[in-house]
Amino acid sequence: MFKSFSFLLLFSLSLTGPAFAKELSTLFEVKIPADQYTNTNDGLNKAFNRLIKKLTGSRTQKYLWRIGNAKLKKVDFVSSYSLETNQGQEMLTVQFNSTTLIPQLRGLNIPLLGFNRPVILFLLKLDAGEAMPKYLSSNTSGSLEFEMIKMLKIIGIERGVYLELPEFDLEDLNLLNHTNVLFSPSQYVKNKFYHDAFLNITVSRVGINQWAVDGDVRTPSPLQKKMLLGFIREQIHLFLDKFLEVKPLETGLIGDEIIMSIHGLDSFEDFMAVELELGKIFAIKKRKFFFFNRSQIDYKIQLFQTTDSLLKELRGSSKLMVENFNIENQKLKLEYLN
Repeated sequence: MFKSFSFLLLFSLSLTGPAFAKELSTLFEVKIPADQYTNTNDGLNKAFNRLIKKLTGSRTQKYLWRIGNAKLKKVDFVSSYSLETNQGQEMLTVQFNSTTLIPQLRGLNIPLLGFNRPVILFLLKLDAGEAMPKYLSSNTSGSLEFEMIKMLKIIGIERGVYLELPEFDLEDLNLLNHTNVLFSPSQYVKNKFYHDAFLNITVSRVGINQWAVDGDVRTPSPLQKKMLLGFIREQIHLFLDKFLEVKPLETGLIGDEIIMSIHGLDSFEDFMAVELELGKIFAIKKRKFFFFNRSQIDYKIQLFQTTDSLLKELRGSSKLMVENFNIENQKLKLEYLN
């Protein structure tokens, strides 16, 4: 299980330094392996269910129940689908129509996450007890290592986030493998590699077919190898449940109203880029100009939910960096990144 003191505080909203967060261009695309659906209609319905999980950041069934109660036909929101083969595996690829779907979900008070998605960086250490422990990277070899990397990729696609491993060079590996009580591998990796959230996980063999997990995720007792990946997978999902959660407003309440002040503009092209970026943020219900000069533009913003939902989307933006939020004045200051 996650350490109680760090479960909600592991992520850092990066306020300084360059931003390398990513836009999820395939937000409204879902791929279903052929062995996970019985016929085309079943595949389209399952693809829709997975899309809702990506859009809401939530695994809860309540939003699907709400959609069902509203008598919305899932297949009506499909814009196209095709059968593709990738590395010998047949996939049903489904594209959904965001223009028709999003207003319907808004009408059902379903909270949504936009195109800008966070990067969760993993420091995964594997100690099989047979050789020197190794830190996993994207090009790590070995059967268990391969399964763990594959697991991260699948979860990332399913939840619509980027689960990444560091790309270590020789200097990194020398430092990480150097035994020095004053050196913190996790702090070194956090300082060097961009992330919106960070998880440090150590997997160790502690007996014959007995494995333990330590760090930000911990097993209460040793596990058999066949249970190991399932345990880690569920703990990552639990972390993402909290990390991505956007709570819907209670009945009768309206979303927050704030002033968004964006600094660092140098040209009309910068202004147009800001407009484009704000259009990708689902937390914003409406906006209007409040103040502007050559290097700054302020908007009066009406949100669908709370300011927290907006901040969760902005942490994944590669164009807008949060500098501060003045609670008293309800003013959010952002820096435009050229």
